[in-house]
Amino acid sequence: MNARKRKFLSAVSVIVMALSLSGTLAMAAEPDGDNDQKRSTAEDFLKLNVGPIAIGHHGVGPNTGQDPSLPIENTVESVRLAYNLGARVVEVDVQLTKDGQLAVFHDDFLSDFTCIHSLTLEQLQGRLPYVPELRQVIDVAREFNNRSGDDLGGILIVELKAFSPHCDPADQLEQPLVSAVVSEVRQTKMTDKVIFDSFSPALLYLAAQSAPGIPRELDISGLQLLTPDEIHAITGLPVTIIQKNISLGLQWADIGQVFRLPGYTDPLQFLGTGLALHVRIVGGEMDFLGPAEQQHPGSGTAFVAAAHSLGLRAFADPANTPDDWNFFASLGVDAIYSTIPMGLQLQPAIPEP
Repeated sequence: MNARKRKFLSAVSVIVMALSLSGTLAMAAEPDGDNDQKRSTAEDFLKLNVGPIAIGHHGVGPNTGQDPSLPIENTVESVRLAYNLGARVVEVDVQLTKDGQLAVFHDDFLSDFTCIHSLTLEQLQGRLPYVPELRQVIDVAREFNNRSGDDLGGILIVELKAFSPHCDPADQLEQPLVSAVVSEVRQTKMTDKVIFDSFSPALLYLAAQSAPGIPRELDISGLQLLTPDEIHAITGLPVTIIQKNISLGLQWADIGQVFRLPGYTDPLQFLGTGLALHVRIVGGEMDFLGPAEQQHPGSGTAFVAAAHSLGLRAFADPANTPDDWNFFASLGVDAIYSTIPMGLQLQPAIPEP
């Protein structure tokens, strides 16, 4: 075992000891006020003892129109098809519009760099008629959750997208986004069927303040472990260190006008951030786990094992091919964001409750 890995695992053991001394936090699910009929919950998903489980990525999978045989990603049709094909869990992205509505869309700007927040929902749908409201997607999840009865189904992961410097130069839109999403989930009485996901610990911090009972997932990409010079060399974009309104003690940077993310000195700092936020899940991107395994074989497995030792679930993203899936599965992750039905064909059988 090399010195770097020994240092990493030793530090993890210190955190584990600290947790055992201080006790663990149990975050109770918020009642949804609609429990006349027992249905599966996000908690049921997180307690599964088999894996990895397939999560429908943006519905049946990323497709912005290049594949006419599939519905466009992040649409009602894509989400419905994923559930119809057998996905128990589906993930979508959400953006805030000018009139405070919630649009299901991947980026916070369009191909011509028009910011979603500068358009009303009606204006956005005038340009892209297929873009749904979050409520429409939640209604589909509820339909399948009701249909599943006590079996796992109709669970929805809502990714709170980090705003770009281009669309949120003053760093002021995070609280309005979180408040709108939490309000929508509560109004639809789906608080125990939803998980919040984000690369931004600031957004998850705000979500924890507003809705502590909704489970949260903190994600990491490979860029977040690189130096500014390394990021510039890979992306060609300038990197500017910024003073973030909600920094959580991390160093944040704007990467061109596209990304605003915190950097981590190492995976341990990322895991520690997750613990501080009381997240239930940590997620690793392919551009993090892939290079880690290539450069230091076994480090991806060690990362997943460290997450498990801290009581966290570990998810991976994305698997668009069987090779991607098999790589993630070999690391011991609990769930994989994947195309559907491929992920369903590769996941193990889910036991009945």
